[in-house]
Amino acid sequence: KMQGVQIHLNTKVKEILIKEGRFEAIRLEKGEKIYGDACIITTGGFSYQTTGSRGDGYRFAAELGHKVTELMPALVPMETEEVYTHELQGLSLRNVAVKILNGKKVLYSDFGEMLFTHYGVSGPLMLSASSIVGKRLLKQSLELQIDLKPALSEEQLDQRVIRDYNEAIITKGGVNVKEINPATMESKIVPGVYFAGEVLDLDALTGGFNLQIAWSTAYAAGMNAGIAEE
Repeated sequence: KMQGVQIHLNTKVKEILIKEGRFEAIRLEKGEKIYGDACIITTGGFSYQTTGSRGDGYRFAAELGHKVTELMPALVPMETEEVYTHELQGLSLRNVAVKILNGKKVLYSDFGEMLFTHYGVSGPLMLSASSIVGKRLLKQSLELQIDLKPALSEEQLDQRVIRDYNEAIITKGGVNVKEINPATMESKIVPGVYFAGEVLDLDALTGGFNLQIAWSTAYAAGMNAGIAEE
């Protein structure tokens, strides 16, 4: 309150308004306009839609003239077509080798930790794999080959995997970063509009890198938006 901050709860933004080529105001769903020197779009992606992250930022960006690259779920656990693996729910494995195949072609191969779930497989290995083979998984199921020799036995477990947005940690794709000033996070198309976080076409593998992207871009946007008219 002392800083003049107004928080609007349960309020949906309908559109970003521009005047003479730069940001002017935001229009709320009920028609009210809120004017300002700048705005920061931090709407997230399509993942975790129960939190309200339903892709509005992509629409705002497109309406402002920005290019939005192809979107897909990333860092997401994988569902298996075979139901017998669900009986292994809760089993965590270390030091296993994983391959994801399209026919005989190896699309992904790594060594580390994974977890069986009630719907399929998860854990660091599978989350990272989803970002590598995600585009193919949107079109077809692939063969997941898990070598259990280092962990359990001399058996090899093969299964088919698919995925979607329901369990995705992040969304791959977003506002084209070539249209954003990397030092300030300001739009190169509409001055006064800034972007931060997952709405941008920025993503990395599991390990905290995506959180760092969110924090760093938000800091840059916040610091520069605050001096937009100074």
